[in-house]
Amino acid sequence: MGNTQSIGQVVEEGIHVYKQVKQAQEQQQQQQGQGHYQQQGHYQQQQQHHYTSESHHVGPTYHQLKEEHDDPEYTRLRSLAHEEAEKRNACYQRSQEAYHNHDGALAKEESNQGHRHDELMKQYNKKAADLVYFHKNQNRPPNEIDLHGLFVQEASERVDEALRRCERENYDHLVIIVGKGLHSPGQIAKLKPAIIELVQKYKVRCEPNRPNPGCLYIEFGKGTGDLSWLDRITDKLSKNDVCTIM
Repeated sequence: MGNTQSIGQVVEEGIHVYKQVKQAQEQQQQQQGQGHYQQQGHYQQQQQHHYTSESHHVGPTYHQLKEEHDDPEYTRLRSLAHEEAEKRNACYQRSQEAYHNHDGALAKEESNQGHRHDELMKQYNKKAADLVYFHKNQNRPPNEIDLHGLFVQEASERVDEALRRCERENYDHLVIIVGKGLHSPGQIAKLKPAIIELVQKYKVRCEPNRPNPGCLYIEFGKGTGDLSWLDRITDKLSKNDVCTIM
């Protein structure tokens, strides 16, 4: 009986992740229907270099990224992560099917294999994020960071680190260069609460497109200020307008 319960717990976790993946895929298909992406058998890139993050818990849905700042190792790591994500999803789907067919042993095996692929995906993504962040920021001043090539969760972690450092070292501001992949509708929807959370956590003011278009200017010691511009950007994106944050 204890073994059956153990199988059920493992499989249930896999099913939960699988359902999150399917829900995120359905949401992206709706966005594609609005003209941002095109469905061609599997997710492919139509417009220039957008990533969409499915969930902080599930991991990203990937589009191959090819930009002038990418190097082969970055692209290789993201591709490997993409492959592991697909393998993970397939394992969770097979686990769910086996569970419904009352094959608990196979369901547990597939779910455990899915967890292993999920861990490998995270490892590859971390290496890719570390690599691109290092190359984009190695010669920048300590109160300026570039988020190109990062997913929302990765970007949020880097911003949090930078805010802690600037606060500790008494800088009066931080300039954040927002990556191109972070201003698609799906990304803005996740970036918006992340920005609000960080603003409230550090009691800072956040202003878009300062000192240049595509930047967020964070000021310390000025209160939280007005964040209504986040709603305006979201509204523009929902109407297929060009986003003011590059």
